[in-house]
Amino acid sequence: MATPTPHCRPAPSLAPPSAAAAPVSATADQAQVDPGGTVTFTETAAGPATVQVYCAQPLQVVVTDGTGLSVYSGYSPPAPASACGEVDLAAGAAETYQVTWPVESSIPGGTYTAALILGDAPELTLTLAVGALPGEC
Repeated sequence: MATPTPHCRPAPSLAPPSAAAAPVSATADQAQVDPGGTVTFTETAAGPATVQVYCAQPLQVVVTDGTGLSVYSGYSPPAPASACGEVDLAAGAAETYQVTWPVESSIPGGTYTAALILGDAPELTLTLAVGALPGEC
C-alpha cells in the first residue's frame, strides 16, 4: 500500500530579508512572522557618504500587502543631533536606525512588502511573509 501524499510540508527556514543601495543597507530580523508578532527593520548608512536625515522621524517604514494596500506606517524615534541633519560619515563610520512593526493579530496571512525611507538615501524594499505560506503545515 502506498504512503499517502502529505497535504502540507514543514515550513522552510527562511533567511531574514536584506537589501542595499549605497550608502544604505537594510534588514528585517525575520523573514516570516505570525499575526500578533513583531518585526524589527534596521537600516544602516555607512561611510564614506553624506546623507540628509530627518531629525524628528529619521526612518519611515511603510508596509503594503500583495494588492498594494498600506497596512502599516511607522517611524523610528527622534535621532540624536549627531545622527540627523546632514550626516557626514567617514570611511568605516555608520549610523543605524530601527522601526518595529507590531503585526496586528487580525492581519491576513500572505506576502508583504516593507519600504524603508531614510532621508535622501535610496528607498529600500524588503519582502516578508505573515503567517504560514501556502502548503505549509
